[in-house]
Amino acid sequence: MKILRVSLILIMVLIIGSSINIVSPYRATVIKIEGTVLKKVNLQNIWVPVNKGDILDSGDSLKTGENSYAELRFSDGSTVKINPETEVSIYRDYLSLAIGYVRLYITKLFPNFEVRTPSAIAGVRGTEFSVEVLEDQTTIVTVYEGEVDVTAQGRTLRLRKGESGIVKPKSPPEINPVGEKGRNDRGESAQHRLEDRESGKNGNNRPSRR
Repeated sequence: MKILRVSLILIMVLIIGSSINIVSPYRATVIKIEGTVLKKVNLQNIWVPVNKGDILDSGDSLKTGENSYAELRFSDGSTVKINPETEVSIYRDYLSLAIGYVRLYITKLFPNFEVRTPSAIAGVRGTEFSVEVLEDQTTIVTVYEGEVDVTAQGRTLRLRKGESGIVKPKSPPEINPVGEKGRNDRGESAQHRLEDRESGKNGNNRPSRR
């Protein structure tokens, strides 16, 4: 009888442990949206509107329209801000950025996290950085806190706070000395409109941006 009881307890522990491993930290919740934001569920080829509170599982994709914005939060506290005209897919331990701009705040609880683009891989651990993919598939990575390793064509470039790297198609990563940018500020107006509207709902007064 004791053996049976112990066996049942072990089975329950395994089930609960497996569930925790699947759910955290890989699922992402949509916490903010502005404008046209669509999602595509894994293995389906249909884009549907996103609602605040929707949960994205591994393999799901999200894209924003012109003058649109979205923000995701993983269960470990990491967040991803998604600018207009961006398409990104979420997987267990990485994001796949096809086009556009994302800014990420990754906690130290999210191990071995990566952002993969058509031309590079950016690997991080507990940091704040942005990744942009231009129309020609050039990747631009900028670090605001921590460190990011950018890998392409068999070479790795370590970027530190305040540094920016650029990876052109079929080329190794290099420091971006001239600060070449795409349209990485495209999401600011949409984000500010969203913040203003939410502050109005909460009855808070925001200072002028003049």
